[in-house]
Amino acid sequence: MPDNLIVPPPPSLYATGHRPARPDLSRPVLVQVAIIVAAFIVGGLAAGLAAATLWTPPTGMVLEDKWYRGLISIDPPAIGQNIDQGVFAATAWFSVCAIVLGLLVGIAAAVWLNRSELVTLGALMVGGAIGGGLMLLITSLLSPEDPNGLAKGAADGTVLEDSFQLASPWLVLLVPGSAMLALMVIFLMWAPHPPADHELDGQQAATER
Repeated sequence: MPDNLIVPPPPSLYATGHRPARPDLSRPVLVQVAIIVAAFIVGGLAAGLAAATLWTPPTGMVLEDKWYRGLISIDPPAIGQNIDQGVFAATAWFSVCAIVLGLLVGIAAAVWLNRSELVTLGALMVGGAIGGGLMLLITSLLSPEDPNGLAKGAADGTVLEDSFQLASPWLVLLVPGSAMLALMVIFLMWAPHPPADHELDGQQAATER
């Protein structure tokens, strides 16, 4: 063997014993959470506005200081429409807008904001609840005033519009519910882990060995 040929020692002799630092993933995850919550806030405002706009408030008349939904004549008294269609229509439009909002944000989060499944799921739950609450707030603000209160002291035959009412306030949970449904379906069927993540895990495991 020539004297000038130097064989480097094994790489293990140069090892310092310190493992490579893991990348800090907290900031990207927090950014993704903020994006999801912001999307629900903006979407909740837009969906509430859409539900209030698409809904047509039923009318009624005042008779003896009381408001009667669907009353179109007081002499003689006559009902011209389904007295429950106001609640049914408001509930239907609110439900449709809430489900659409939840599905859109849930699909977007599952496709583009899926760095951490558990964090994404938690962000959808919290953000969806906020979005549903904002929908309820917007529909309440844009709703006509309660005709039962306005009827007191009003003249007989005064026409008043009904206020926006839901069959149940728990309908706000349709937003996070539909978002989580979309997330789980995509995660289970069409969103496996990227190969790069598995290769990175394999490289780290080999390095640690």
